Amino acid sequence: MQTKRSTLILTLLGVLLLFPAAGSAQDLMEGFKLHLDTSSDDFVYYNLSENREVTTQEAAFGSWDVAFQGTTVKFNGPSQLLAAAYDAVEEAPAEGFATSEDGTSELPTDAETRWFNYDFNTHIISAKPDRTAIFQTKNGHWGKLNITDYYKTVFGQDPIPRMLSFRWSVQKDGSTSLK
Repeated sequence: MQTKRSTLILTLLGVLLLFPAAGSAQDLMEGFKLHLDTSSDDFVYYNLSENREVTTQEAAFGSWDVAFQGTTVKFNGPSQLLAAAYDAVEEAPAEGFATSEDGTSELPTDAETRWFNYDFNTHIISAKPDRTAIFQTKNGHWGKLNITDYYKTVFGQDPIPRMLSFRWSVQKDGSTSLK
């Protein structure tokens, strides 16, 4: 009896491995970047699929997904900023994406819809937790990105600005599913 049960379990596992669910979590590449230094006056380019900063030369050949310059966020493809928490965004919308003539896009910077709040009294920038950027990579894969912090905080020191932390997900199978 034990042998039949073991054989049945192994057979079922084999079938599941042969036919994975479409759009499953295994097709979603996720990452978190802590303290990307964007203090330069130039854009800092980041390749999400390789989870690394890319050089200006690599960026010139299109090897980037997102770029940062202070509070400006640019994507190497269409994007839009949703007023939704990162975990609540499960699929890329069908419409509403912005793209410039060169194929890139920037997140809005107006006070109502941008990804951050700015306190005019303290001059503190704080990330809005309910803002998630949806974008399409140069390879046609959909993703989402949420900036979690603008500062690097070191115990006993003033916070260091323009040290962005963010989390992201990119769907590797080409679907619009982001969960």
